[in-house]
Amino acid sequence: MNELLEQFLIETRELVQAAMEDLLALEAAPGDAEAVNRVFRAFHTLKGSVGLFDYPPWFALLHAAEDGLSAARAGTLSADANLIDVSLETLDATARWADAIETTERLPEAAAAEAGALAARYRSLLTRGPKTQVADIAALPGWVAHLVDASADRSGRPLTALRYRPREDCFFAGDDPLGLVRKVPGLLAVSVMPAAPWPPGEEFDAYACNLDITLLTAAPREEAETVFRLVGDQVTAVDVPGDRPTAAAGAAVAPALDAVVAAILAEQVRVLAAASGSDADAGRLEACARAAANALLSAGHDGDAENCERALERGSDALREAMEAILGGPTKPSPTEAGERLEPSEPFGGDAARTLRVDATRVDALLALVGELVVARNALGHLATRAEAGESVGTLARAIRDADANIGRLSATLHRNVVSLRLTPLSQVFRRFARPVREAARTLGKDVVLDFEGEDTEADKGIVENLFEPLLHVVRNALDHGLEDAATRRRREKPEAGHIRIEAGQDGDGIVVTVSDDGRGIDPAFIRRRAVERGLRSTEAVAAMDDDAVTDLIFAPGFSTAETVGALSGRGVGMDAVRAASERMGGRVSVESRIGLGTVVRLHLPRTISLVRVMVVGAGGESYGVAMDAIVEVVRKPRTSIHAVAGGNAAVLRGRTVPVVRLADLLGHGDSFTAAYDALLLIVHAAGETVALEVDRFEERIDAVVRPPSGLVGSVPGVAGTTPLGDGRVLLVLDPTTMLASALTVDRPPREGR
Repeated sequence: MNELLEQFLIETRELVQAAMEDLLALEAAPGDAEAVNRVFRAFHTLKGSVGLFDYPPWFALLHAAEDGLSAARAGTLSADANLIDVSLETLDATARWADAIETTERLPEAAAAEAGALAARYRSLLTRGPKTQVADIAALPGWVAHLVDASADRSGRPLTALRYRPREDCFFAGDDPLGLVRKVPGLLAVSVMPAAPWPPGEEFDAYACNLDITLLTAAPREEAETVFRLVGDQVTAVDVPGDRPTAAAGAAVAPALDAVVAAILAEQVRVLAAASGSDADAGRLEACARAAANALLSAGHDGDAENCERALERGSDALREAMEAILGGPTKPSPTEAGERLEPSEPFGGDAARTLRVDATRVDALLALVGELVVARNALGHLATRAEAGESVGTLARAIRDADANIGRLSATLHRNVVSLRLTPLSQVFRRFARPVREAARTLGKDVVLDFEGEDTEADKGIVENLFEPLLHVVRNALDHGLEDAATRRRREKPEAGHIRIEAGQDGDGIVVTVSDDGRGIDPAFIRRRAVERGLRSTEAVAAMDDDAVTDLIFAPGFSTAETVGALSGRGVGMDAVRAASERMGGRVSVESRIGLGTVVRLHLPRTISLVRVMVVGAGGESYGVAMDAIVEVVRKPRTSIHAVAGGNAAVLRGRTVPVVRLADLLGHGDSFTAAYDALLLIVHAAGETVALEVDRFEERIDAVVRPPSGLVGSVPGVAGTTPLGDGRVLLVLDPTTMLASALTVDRPPREGR
């Protein structure tokens, strides 16, 4: 796949997400003109991007979408549920087609048919929409009335008026505003004015476009708009009705003069009229004369161009009179000069999110650290020279330890800074929920309010990318099982609309993501009955459990509170997947609930992939790592204090009996038993129990970056990851909790006593 196509796919997904959010915002706040503008600009940009490639069905669909949104933007089509629905479906199709192109570099087989059906729905909306033509000439905007009055057309035929406000940086984008205007067929009148007051001479930027171009044409609206198809978000079109009242005599621009040239000359006249007599006016005078002469020469009016150049020698008044003579009379004041309020230009692209994917200050910090590492490395070379010179071993040992400590400090700092480059705001996950919540609420017939907090909380990119699926399960459960229907909520004196809140915050070195609802809550008595019905626990077992333990059963595989299998739930797959996903990310999940008030589910997750302090231990002649965070303590006990009990071995630790499990046995090294006098024990927690994990030897403690298990290792239970050792070997880092959970049986030794 070439680089241009890769960039196109990245931009497409970003635009789809942004447009989807704006459509949902528009649905929540009908009539939000700025939301309509943002959606239109997103679709317009999508269409322009797709136009760079050979995907005709896709381009045709986006063109139809742009037509519909343009009508909504002009107020001739209601931005109602019909338009929002078809636009969301168009975004869905766009996202799917982008995925297909990423894989196969071509559209799916059914894309043409789907695009045609969606485009037809847009056309249907436009057909049913209100008439786009203004019935009363008095109701036209002032800028349109000014154009009609200034035109030479007296035919009474329908016309099209367009207002083109180029972006300030349009020249750098390769746009030629006046060149586009020249391409409009059937031009009758053109007005070129400043979009904002001109700045003082010393602040004037010749490369910033400050134009407000209005034009009147006899061409049909579609034909005129086609000229501006690549800058459609900068153009507003208005249909002018036929049978208009005749304009005042003498107001027309001379028909023999090209409309664009006339507009340029008229603007130069206004600039000259605004001259203040300052030193800057000499340059302004020459610039106006040159602009007018060049415009006239381009249209073949060589004699008029010479008149302007000769008039320049006689001064400002002479030049202005010469231009007015060419125009056929004094220039009529612009709408702004006549007192009409000029609407502010839209900030085209100004409100678009600009993301610096890597903070430049973080890159600078990395470069500084690299410089320090180079210095530290040079110090090692100096130590080698001292060793070759025969310096004492004791002195060298101290110097080597100092160098090692310095490199260790630098590497730890470097690691933290590199990890910070991967930090991504959780807003990228949160913003994806508005659409599925909307669709699920519709399916269930519930009214739901969804809000967010803590979207700026940052976490490692891997955490953020893997967070959506487990959160989606939690949110669906809240929608389906948690929130009551409107009638039930009324009876319970609750607002008819249920409330779901997703929030995030930092908790020490980790983050906590919370999903809360104000629904019915979790009834432990119901969970007990359902657990027995599903055969997950016996009646006696659930009776002996406290309410917190019972509530925790919602995470059991196969557990579901749904009575029937539906689109959202009932298959027994959900909260167990949430717990499994949390554990894969190195986190945990907890739940709190109050009957009638709602439920809170919390995901406690690591914030970054950080350096892990690992204890290297031996078992059966091999070395393995165990994260120090997983070890409660390290104990050395005489082997005579370990006793055989029913189901295995046990030892007494501080007055409490704990199971003892050999790591070599868990790893299949049962024949490598050592007859050492003392047993070396790692005390860990597993399956709610305190367990002693016996190892053959303690080797060393190291700082390591633990990589998640992948490939064949990824399918081995109990492996937390891998890390390379200094001698080139790869160390397996074990997850003792997972390994011991399956090893422990119900026939455990008693917890208390000796």
